[in-house]
Parts: sequence; C-alpha cells; structure tokens
Amino acid sequence: MSSESAVVVEIDDQGVATVWLNRPHSLNAWGADLSSALFEALQENEADPGVRGVVLTGKGRAFSAGADLKNPETHRIDSLEEYLRLPIARGRPMFDLVSHYKKPILCAVNGYAIGIGCLVPICCDFIYAATSAKFQLPQVSLGILPAYGGALRLARAVGELNAREMIMTGRVITAQEAYDWGLVSRLLADDQLLNVSRETMRSIVQKPPYAVSFARESIRMAVDANNMRAAELSDAYRSLILSQLKDTKAQHDAWRERK
Repeated sequence: MSSESAVVVEIDDQGVATVWLNRPHSLNAWGADLSSALFEALQENEADPGVRGVVLTGKGRAFSAGADLKNPETHRIDSLEEYLRLPIARGRPMFDLVSHYKKPILCAVNGYAIGIGCLVPICCDFIYAATSAKFQLPQVSLGILPAYGGALRLARAVGELNAREMIMTGRVITAQEAYDWGLVSRLLADDQLLNVSRETMRSIVQKPPYAVSFARESIRMAVDANNMRAAELSDAYRSLILSQLKDTKAQHDAWRERK
C-alpha cells in the first residue's frame, strides 16, 4: 500500500508484518476509510504465506484516538431496524477478525488508545505499550456502550471491578495503571516500543508454527468455555497431534542435545 493509504504495511525478511494506522494528523481517528483499509490489510496478511506474524501500531502520537466524532454519521442511529443491523453492518467483522486471527498478532500502543482504539488492541494476543500511552473508554459519557463484547473482553483482561470503573467513569488510564491491571504485558520507552515489539514477534514466529497456533487456540477456547475439564481434554488432543509432527521431534531433539 502507498504511504497515502489509511493503513500502511511493511514486511521484514523474517515474515513479520508491521501494520500502521496512518492518519496521524487526526490521531488515527477511526472512520470508514481506516476501518476498511485495516480490515483489508489484515486479511491480506493473514492469507499471505510469507507473513508469519503481525505487529499492529499507529503512526504519530497515537494508536487511535477513537471514533471520528467530526463525522456527523458517527454513532448516529435513525431507527431500531438500523440498530439491529449494526453488529453485522459495521464493527463486528473487525473484532471477529482480530479476535480469531490465524497468525500471532501483537498490538504496540503508542500514545492514545481511546474508544475503539482501546477495544481493538484487547482483541490481539497481547499488548505492549509506550510509557506515554493512555487508555480510555468514554462511550458511556457519549450515551453509548463499549461495543461488540468490549466490556467482557476488558473484564477478562483487568478484572470485573477495574472494568466497571474504567467503563462507568470514562477516566483516562495511564500506561502504568494498564500494566498494573494486566491490560498491558510490557511497558517500554517510546523510542523502544516498535523495535522491541518486532523482536518479540520475530522470536514467536521462529517457534514451531503449529505449536504456536495450538497454544493460541487453547488459551482462547479455554477462556471462552471457562471449563477446566474441557480445557484439559482439548489440550490432550492438541498435544497428541503435535507429538506426531516432524518439527516437534526436531525441536525436542535439539533441546536434548543442548549443552
């Protein structure tokens, strides 16, 4: 994609794609052009066999300052019929795509992550944040709600009480608070965020791909089911499959031969 696109992509020689939201003049405010461009870019990278993992981030001073409120159509609903179409017609495909992405996806949050700009990162495998990052869910203040399961995703990440406070007050959460709550896996200096995020993803994509894929699936399905016995059985089946793969044997042999 060209540098004029709402989203730009760079793929390195190890198969790590860096995907940037590219509306820095508006703090990457989330509009239809950015949403469709990101959806297309993520789908293309998911289908590209040369891409093994993704780092999602934003250009400029923000990951995303949230929905483009300068657009008069944003958050506008004219009828109940239109409201009932919203999950399919607008945001849900993006959340579904990121939540069930077939390749490892890490979000590197630089600066503001507000509204949908906070909810999309939670759909990724995990989040690294710059020390300058700020998280906020102001939806209730606007008379709406965190959409498409956002409240539940947040509660799973930070606990029910922290999620209640963040959603009901709409206050800004610092990067340190986000780290303390468990929303963010790692805090990094602003000038180190992207490099460390890429190095982390490079280390992930060097591991046996089926093991990485099954581990991600195991976590996601176990959390969704919230059933330990079902998780144990599912993991047993996945382990049985992995044990039959050549790369699993090669990794074990290499580990045993280490001195």
